[in-house]
Amino acid sequence: MKQPSLVSYLWHLLTPPAFEDAELARRARTQHRFLLITLFVTFIFAVILLPNSPIPGVVLAIFGLIDLFAVLALATLRRGRLNLSAAIFLSAIWGSLTFAAAAIHGDVSSPAVGGYLVVILAAGLFMGSRYTIAFAGLSALSLTGMYLANSRGWMPEALFALTLSRSYILQILIFLVGVALIHVAGQSVQAALGRAHCHEDRLNEKNRELKEILATLEQRIAERTAEIFRQKQFYQALVENSPIAIVTLDREHHILACNPAFEELFGYTQDEVVSKDLDDLITTAATWAEAHSYTQRILAGQTIKKTSQRRHKDGHLLHLDISGVPVMVDGQQIGGLALYHDISEQLKAEKHLKHLATHDPLTILPNRALLYEHLNHSLLSARRNGHRVAVFFLDLDGFKSVNDLLGHSKGDVLLQQVAERFQQNLRKSDLVSRLGGDEFAFVFQDIRCPEDAAVIAEKILGSLSRPFTLEGQELSVSGSIGISLYPEDGGEAKDLLRFADAAMYRVKGQGKHHYQFFSWKSSSDDEQLAKAKELRSLEQPRLS
Repeated sequence: MKQPSLVSYLWHLLTPPAFEDAELARRARTQHRFLLITLFVTFIFAVILLPNSPIPGVVLAIFGLIDLFAVLALATLRRGRLNLSAAIFLSAIWGSLTFAAAAIHGDVSSPAVGGYLVVILAAGLFMGSRYTIAFAGLSALSLTGMYLANSRGWMPEALFALTLSRSYILQILIFLVGVALIHVAGQSVQAALGRAHCHEDRLNEKNRELKEILATLEQRIAERTAEIFRQKQFYQALVENSPIAIVTLDREHHILACNPAFEELFGYTQDEVVSKDLDDLITTAATWAEAHSYTQRILAGQTIKKTSQRRHKDGHLLHLDISGVPVMVDGQQIGGLALYHDISEQLKAEKHLKHLATHDPLTILPNRALLYEHLNHSLLSARRNGHRVAVFFLDLDGFKSVNDLLGHSKGDVLLQQVAERFQQNLRKSDLVSRLGGDEFAFVFQDIRCPEDAAVIAEKILGSLSRPFTLEGQELSVSGSIGISLYPEDGGEAKDLLRFADAAMYRVKGQGKHHYQFFSWKSSSDDEQLAKAKELRSLEQPRLS
């Protein structure tokens, strides 16, 4: 690679330096112009002084040294070391002035003082206040030393007389350098003001943008706050208007709040429940442990759904569907939510429907389905304990004529009164069922012998012997009873009921109003049924 020549390098130093940083480039250009102006001034000064100087070699050496330091300062400037460049060049100028004043002129002159002032001003302009103080201090020390040396006669004889014309020339050159510095200072001030204005404009723009951002944020915050408030009102309205009782708990089982449905369900007001332990408030001794375990599970982060009982304020028990969920905020559980739905009426309705499914709607006696269920259970118990079971099949004598003569409504009233009399003569373990029409079936457990069944049959028939009263008119009816026994006659419920029915029809064929045990020695069931149907068509009620 071809090395650049000295001339091209010097020419390169004379061109203004360029840097990416705008402020650094501006300062470097200003300092570069000052160095070139100062070199130009010193060159003119050298041209004026050399022809008439008695010591041209010294003068030439001084100005050569200044030029050398100027080149070094320019090279340092191009590397971006602005303070070092200024320090090198100003130190050379200050040293040259001091040497010239002390060694050449032998006295403190006004050009030397002016030169010091120019150096101090340049130091402040290019290097900062600390360097201004440093050069000012050095200059003060130099002037003080020369003054003391001159007053004591220690100053050497002047090698080069400073005539008035030379003094004027030096002062004019120093004035020009000072003007250049003032110009540079003015440009720096203008640049600083421009930067300040630009900075102010940027600050104003940033302030405006910040205000817009703040206004946008305030609007968003206001909108979000309004939305959160609306959501809060919505959820609060949901809770307050919910038909389900709702209560919120803290992590210590204490009630934070409840809705009106909770107050109505349990009979407590909001003030009465706040800060109270939920389980202590609405449970009994029998349900406290269960309720406490539910609450513990909810506060442990689980969801529950149970059916249980809770206590009203007045002490009566409520049948409830109970749900519980943990309350989470930002992933942290802060409490729990319990919901109570009263199912008392629902249970009553279910119980009523179940009763209707297993009971006769007219007499409220068990129907055929419940009869078979009870009979099967009785047979199972009898097999286990070795007891007898008696099954009665009873048919009212002449009931069809009651319906025909008095109407079905009167017949229904008669059936209800008959059912009441039957129930009055039964033990808790016994059962009477209406199978349909005027047919009834009985189940008796723990029968020791057939004679016990006969005694019960006579008692039932005796309950029918007393007249019934329908709208002030007495009516007498009777009944025919067929009896089958376990284990003598069979072990299946349907067989025992069929056998009792067959025995009842034998009673019908033999004159009615009596009872008869099932016997395998009797005529066939078909014959008995046929005879009974024929007899029933001839029956008439007895009125009095």
